[in-house]
Amino acid sequence: MTGLDWQDADPTAFDPDNPLALLEKAAAADESERVKQAVRAVRSMLAGGADAGVMAVARDLVKRTRLLAVASFDDLAREARGEDDGPGDPERKSAATTLVALAQELYTFGVSDTGEPFALPVGGPRVVAMLRGGKTSLRALLAREYFTRTGKAAAQQALADALLVVEGIAQDADESRLYLRAAQHEGALWLDLGDHTGRAVQVTRRGWAVQDAAPVLFKRTALTGPLPEPQRGGSLDDLWQWLNVAEDDRPLVAAALVSVLFTDQPHVVLAIFGEQGTGKTTAVKVLTLILDPGPVPVRKPPRDAEAWVTAAAGSWVVGLDNLSDIPPWLSDSLCRASTGDGDVRRKLYTDGDFAVFAFRRCIIFDAIDVGAMEPDLADRALPVTLHLIPDENRRDEESFWPGWREAHPLILGAVLGLAADVLARLPSAELARKPRMADYARILAAVDAELGTSALDRYARQAADLAAEGLSGDPLAARMQEAIGALFEGTSAALLEAVTPGDPEWRAPKGWPGSARAVTGRLRRLAPAFRKTGWTVTELPPGHANAIRWEISQPCQTEKVGEDARTRSQGSHGEPAASDASEREPRSGPSTSGGAGENGPCTRCGQPCHRYGDGGSPLCEACQASAGGESQ
Repeated sequence: MTGLDWQDADPTAFDPDNPLALLEKAAAADESERVKQAVRAVRSMLAGGADAGVMAVARDLVKRTRLLAVASFDDLAREARGEDDGPGDPERKSAATTLVALAQELYTFGVSDTGEPFALPVGGPRVVAMLRGGKTSLRALLAREYFTRTGKAAAQQALADALLVVEGIAQDADESRLYLRAAQHEGALWLDLGDHTGRAVQVTRRGWAVQDAAPVLFKRTALTGPLPEPQRGGSLDDLWQWLNVAEDDRPLVAAALVSVLFTDQPHVVLAIFGEQGTGKTTAVKVLTLILDPGPVPVRKPPRDAEAWVTAAAGSWVVGLDNLSDIPPWLSDSLCRASTGDGDVRRKLYTDGDFAVFAFRRCIIFDAIDVGAMEPDLADRALPVTLHLIPDENRRDEESFWPGWREAHPLILGAVLGLAADVLARLPSAELARKPRMADYARILAAVDAELGTSALDRYARQAADLAAEGLSGDPLAARMQEAIGALFEGTSAALLEAVTPGDPEWRAPKGWPGSARAVTGRLRRLAPAFRKTGWTVTELPPGHANAIRWEISQPCQTEKVGEDARTRSQGSHGEPAASDASEREPRSGPSTSGGAGENGPCTRCGQPCHRYGDGGSPLCEACQASAGGESQ
């Protein structure tokens, strides 16, 4: 470079109190001597023990003053570290190799059950770093560590090459399941506190405790915020000071919060409804922040399925604000996220590689009104309607959120305490009739037993109301309710003919089935909702020409079936027959509505009702009213 060697270096010339003095002196030298003095200055600084931070500042000075070529400065630094030049691009090759060595020194590697490679800190918290992503990714962590040790920023290509090697190493490991915020493991529930310590809360039947490490692997994203350390001594009643939820709906919301900790089961979609001024957005924020805080607790509705995957992948609890409607693609996406179904997409910048998106999420949204929900979503929804907050009871944001942050640790402790109580009661929580979201219903039954409430009955009534609303929004279902008389039995084609108006000026509305096959598919989706409202919908064995046949009757036509069931039940003491095509579960569980006697399904609509003992009836209150007040 200049004909000088390391014998020219003078370590004693380097002054740590004035680390750039040698370079400044070289910059003031005659032009013919500047380069030699600059090389001598750099070597003296390195020999004198200048750290990476000093050398980074020195490199910037050299670049600005053009004392040396930056490449020459970097060569001197490599010489000082004993790195030999190799063929090709020595800096890029050296940087990539150094990055891989750093990664192997600081991390072990693995791959998730969805094929995502990750790094786990050696001797650190059991929180993995994904290879690519934001500030918590291995790429960002390695770039920072490389600069700390070398005083140089790693080139983009060097980082890419290093991560490719790490990804290959990770693929040799056995698959591991990664959890986001919450986990279930060997009968216990775990909640990642999301802080730098890696601590997690363990919930068992005996209670909860903060542990230094969890037996499972947690991952975090840019949307994972820290939870406060939970405190004992709080009460669930404290929560309702921050949520405008009616007393009858509080056990439903409490059970939904507890279910967030159960990661291996489907979750209800908590739907917060209300007019303007009822605190809907605040409710979604609070419910999200309780167990899964982040920088963006509520988000705007996604514009398409791709945006939904991006929004939902980053957090365990997903809060959506101000939905105006739920298009079919969003309804399907919410259903898949509720039950844990996945999706496969082509990876960016590849022709044949695929990325697997498989996740279950806890979803909360608020809306003034979204119209009639699709039957599948209505089956999974938990509607909670908020009432208007009087002006004198409103709180401003400036006082609300500081107060919330102060109350959060005690409220979190109360929710965890309820979760422990639910775990203890679940083994004995049996359901007489299992709804679509049976796992949530069992948790709700345990909450009822713990709090002394009867929210399970309310949940069943709400499910029937949502089903009826969903039917009213479907053109075929609405027309069936108008056109079908006492009983219909026939093929899908005959059904389509029977419900199609004979008026020549009638025009098929949007969504009207255009063929018998479309009727069959639609009716199979609508049948559960029809049954929830008391209709009998039975798919019969195929008839002539293998055509699908149906038997359909209105709620009032189940009366005779109910009478027969009542007669049989009087002789068998509590084993009524089914009044529709759905199967009945053995009623071995405890009563959920209180009072003497036993509970069972209404023989008309199938909803839970007080059937036996003093004042019992085989019909629920709604069906009694529709039958003219008849009671048994």
